[in-house]
Amino acid sequence: MDNKIYDVVILGAGPAGLAAGLYAGRSRLSVLILEKGIDGGQIAVTHDIENYPGQSKVDGMTGQELVAP
Repeated sequence: MDNKIYDVVILGAGPAGLAAGLYAGRSRLSVLILEKGIDGGQIAVTHDIENYPGQSKVDGMTGQELVAP
């Protein structure tokens, strides 16, 4: 069992949760992100994504392509 005390606990590793973790980490806070499904949340299983911030393809892409490392 991990007995570490975190400054911030984020529920969900979707786009909002990951962004919150990023900014909390930049502020030198101790962060724990919990996700019951897959990293990226719902967007990772979405078939067609268009006009998403940071998207590299102009003609759209799948959620798997967007969340791939």
